[in-house]
Amino acid sequence: MNNWIILIVLAFVLIGIRVRVKKRKFFWKDKRGNELSFKEFFGRWKSGVAGINPLQQIKIQLMGIWITLTGIISGIVVNALIRMENIWWWVEIILVGSLIITGVQMLGTYQKYLSLKAVQKVMDDLNKENKK
Repeated sequence: MNNWIILIVLAFVLIGIRVRVKKRKFFWKDKRGNELSFKEFFGRWKSGVAGINPLQQIKIQLMGIWITLTGIISGIVVNALIRMENIWWWVEIILVGSLIITGVQMLGTYQKYLSLKAVQKVMDDLNKENKK
């Protein structure tokens, strides 16, 4: 019964937000305080995402992998601490396998990061020489 009450309250809150947004015609504000409509916001977001260079993409991937590794390690530790009657051993096998695969993925992504960083440095040096 409590789950239904929570679901109904959540639905009313979301409907209220939708009505308020529709009434105001905007939901977000930019850095200057200008009101942005839904289409304007996603148009700017799309152009911003298109301007991300490969080095920035790799940095974002590395941050995501760190978060994933933290979750996997936490899962292994918590599972080891609360294991009941040795029936959760299969969860540890899955988590350890995920840890190995994610570790290898992180190593490969880090190698890409180092090579892209070296390429970026060479490009920056060439741009400095061309400006002289």
